[in-house]
This record gives sequence, C-alpha cells and structure tokens, in this order.
Amino acid sequence: MRITTVLSTIALLSPALAVSINNTLYIIGNAETPSLDLPGLTPIGLRRAQDCIPPIFADLNLGLIISCKPNNKTGTCMSANDTAVPLAASLGLVPDNHCATSSDSCVSTTLTKYAKNSTQAVLVVWDSAEMDDLLEGLDIDLPGGDDDDDNADIFSFHADLLLIKNLKQTVIETSMNCTGIDGPAPDDL
Repeated sequence: MRITTVLSTIALLSPALAVSINNTLYIIGNAETPSLDLPGLTPIGLRRAQDCIPPIFADLNLGLIISCKPNNKTGTCMSANDTAVPLAASLGLVPDNHCATSSDSCVSTTLTKYAKNSTQAVLVVWDSAEMDDLLEGLDIDLPGGDDDDDNADIFSFHADLLLIKNLKQTVIETSMNCTGIDGPAPDDL
C-alpha cells in the first residue's frame, strides 16, 4: 500500500512535540458518525475502522493506541473507541482509554510515561469534536494554522485526516486514502 510506504518513510525521517518524546505520534479523529448526534459509526465509518485503518498502521510499529474515555451520558468518545478497537484487535493491543477529554494533560503524561520505556510509535484516536483541546494540550499546531484552534475543526468534516508528529519537524497532515471512501491526499501521496 503506497500510503504505508510514505508513512514509514516519514516515521523514519520525522523528528519532538512539546511533550518531548522520540516516538512517532499519529493522530486521527473518529470515523464517520451519523448525523443528529446518533450513536455509533455510519456504514462508511465502520468500513474505515474495520477495513482501511488496520492496514494503514499494520507495519508502522505501533506499541500504544490511546483513545479518549467513553462517556455514556454524553456519547463523547464512543465513536473514537469504535474506531480504535478494530485496529487494536488486529495488532493484539488494547486501547488505553483512561484519559477524559476534559483533562488537558492526561494524554501528554501518558505519552511521556510510555516514551520512557519504548520507542514504538503511538496512535491517538480522539473524538473529533474534542480535537481542539487535544491538540492544544499537546501544543500541536496544524499546518497553515496561526494558532492551536485555527484548523482543529477540520476533523469534524474530514474523517480521513491523519496527523504525523515526531521530534522537531512540523506536523505532517495527510489523507488516509481509504479506497472507495477518500479522494487522493492533497499532495497526492
């Protein structure tokens, strides 16, 4: 798969986010969800979570998948976990979902602790509606954004968005290029 080769190359060349880890960090939002705040994933979202995302990350040496803590009352993070579980199962991992979206430092603390004992890559699968706070907590600016909040809402509209961050390089933004779901990435990866 062409995107896997590109991501593997980026991972090798990518340099530390504000959290100061050497691990490659991938960030995605939840797959497509129904309108009107209905629970779960749409058929396209299920297809993305089950058929597209696992092959993308299969060869990227993931050692940890972080997803936000599901809240049954508000529905927050339910779809993020639905997105993370198929990939985690395919890799023999269990998503770490102890971080609530209301905690600004939980993900960065988890990343820092993990990086002390592992150099494996990390994937964060977060609720798209809560992406602003995650990116702000990690001190990550999206490409072309003047501050943390300029482009974070893009996750609400583009479930194919993949951010890659490591060391001192700027964030790389690309499409997952899921066959039959997404169009080509902006730079035609």
